[in-house]
Amino acid sequence: MARRNAGAMQREGSVKDWEEFDPSPSPKLAYSQTYVAMRGLLTSVATLDPILVSSSLKSAWATISSHKHARSWERPRSKGMNMKRVMFHLLVCFLVGIFIGFTSLFSLDLSQKIPSENEMVPFDGDAIGRQSGKLGGTDLESFAVESEATEEMRVDESPPVPAMLDDEVDFVEALHAEPPANDSDIVVRKQLIVVTATSVRPHQAYYLNRLAHVLKNVPPPLLWIVAEWPYQSRQTAEILRSSGVMYRHLICNRNTTNTRKITVCQKNNAIFHIKKHRLDGIVHFADEERAYSVELFEEMRKIRRFGTWPVAIHVGNKYRVILEGPLCRGNQVTGWHANQRRGVSCRFPVGFSGFAFNSTILWDPQRWNSPTLESIILHSGGRGGLQESRFIEKLVEDESQMEGLADNCTRIMVWNFDLEPPQLNYPSGWLLQRNLDAVVPIT
Repeated sequence: MARRNAGAMQREGSVKDWEEFDPSPSPKLAYSQTYVAMRGLLTSVATLDPILVSSSLKSAWATISSHKHARSWERPRSKGMNMKRVMFHLLVCFLVGIFIGFTSLFSLDLSQKIPSENEMVPFDGDAIGRQSGKLGGTDLESFAVESEATEEMRVDESPPVPAMLDDEVDFVEALHAEPPANDSDIVVRKQLIVVTATSVRPHQAYYLNRLAHVLKNVPPPLLWIVAEWPYQSRQTAEILRSSGVMYRHLICNRNTTNTRKITVCQKNNAIFHIKKHRLDGIVHFADEERAYSVELFEEMRKIRRFGTWPVAIHVGNKYRVILEGPLCRGNQVTGWHANQRRGVSCRFPVGFSGFAFNSTILWDPQRWNSPTLESIILHSGGRGGLQESRFIEKLVEDESQMEGLADNCTRIMVWNFDLEPPQLNYPSGWLLQRNLDAVVPIT
C-alpha cells in the first residue's frame, strides 16, 4: 500500500515536473514577437509599399494567433482586454500611416499645379510665350495692371527730390531725352579751346564778364583756359565759377613788368597745358578786350588745320575803322588787309584775334606730315605783328594750307576797341580808403 502510494506520488511529481518543462511559448516570448510584428507593420505603412504591408499584416496575425494559443490558460476576461488593446493600437497606427501617405501626395500635387514666381512674371518675350498656354489674356492683363499700380505706389511713396540747379536740370533733361530716330540727326561738334590772357587791373572784371556771356551762348563742347598774372585772384575765380562755362584757371607768376613778356608767359603756359594733356580741338587766343560775335565760334568748328578771318580795328580818336586780315576767293586766301608800319614787313599780317588752328599740330606734328624738332611756342621778340607772324609760320607753310572763314572773308565778327584809359589807379583789394566824405549831407 505504501509502495502504491509512493508510486503514485512519484507519478504526480513526474507530471508536475513535465508541466514545468512544457515546450509551449511563454507569455514574455509571445509579447516580444508581437512587438516585432507590430513594428514591421508600422514600417510598411510608413513606406506605403502594398506588398510589404500585406506581408506585415500576415506576420502580425500569425503572431497574434500564436499568442492566443500560448495564453489559452489565462482567464477569458484578461484575454479579451488584451486583444481589444492590440486591435485598437493596430487601427490607430494604420490610420496614421494612411493620413501621412495622403498628405505627401497632396503636397506633391500642389507643387506641380502651382507655377513658380519666375514663370509667372513676364520679364521677356520667351517667358510670356511659355505662360501663354497656362494663363489667359485676361490674367495677363490683370497682372500687368496690378504691376503698374504697384510701381505707381512705390513712386508716390519715394522721398521728395531736392531742388537742382539750372545746369543740373539741363544735364538731367539731356540724359533722359529721346534718342534721334536716325544716326544722320546726331550733330557732332568739334571742341573749341579758347585761351585768354588776363591780369589784375581795374577793368578786368568787366572784360571777363563780357567774354563769359559770349562763350556761354556758344554750344558745347568748349573749354576756356584763363591764364592770369601775377596770381589767381579771388575775383577772377568767382567770375569763372559763375560763368557756366567749362574752364581751367592757370597762372603766370613771372617776375617782370614788361607787358609783352607777361603775355608771352601766359599764352605759353596755355600751350604747354594743351600739349601735356593732349587736348583735341580748335585753339583760339581770345583777347578779353575784343568784342566777339557768337557766330564766329561756330565758324571755327569748320577749321581742319588753320583758319583765318578779318578783324575791324578802331584807330585814333576820330572813330576811324580799318580792316586787318585775309582776302578770300571762296575759302582760299588770295591776299591780306594790312596795317603795317613803315619799315616793318610781316609774312602773315594778322593778329591773334584773327586766326585759329587745330590743337593736334602742337603735340602730333606727324599727323600733318611735318615732323619738327623745334617746339611750337611764342617768343617775346618782335613788334608790329612780327610775334604773331613768326608763330603762324610754325603752323603752316603758306596760304594754301589756310582756310578763309566768315562768308568768304566778308563778314566782320571781331571788333578791337581801345576803351581802357591809359592810367588808372587800382584800389588795393577793391577797397577805397579816401574821398569817402558825403558831398550832400542829410540835414
